Amino acid sequence: MRVLTWLLVAVGLITVAACGVRVHREGGPSRQVAIALPTAVVLALVALLADEAPAAAWGLWGSTAIAAALTWAVADALRDMPDRTTGKP
Repeated sequence: MRVLTWLLVAVGLITVAACGVRVHREGGPSRQVAIALPTAVVLALVALLADEAPAAAWGLWGSTAIAAALTWAVADALRDMPDRTTGKP
């Protein structure tokens, strides 16, 4: 069970990083990012609660949750900004 816990935490970190890259390239949120970010955080939480996970796994999961929230906040902020390529304010 510990291997599954660490694997899900690692998959969550990779998913958040991939979503961050996608948000940066698209310049705002997308449907796939909106689905992937909460899923990445919740899947690892289930494994952490089922197993007596070490504190390092909980800390890594917490940083994943914070990174997911910040990624979504950046995506939302980019959506509200005017388009920089048109030259209009």
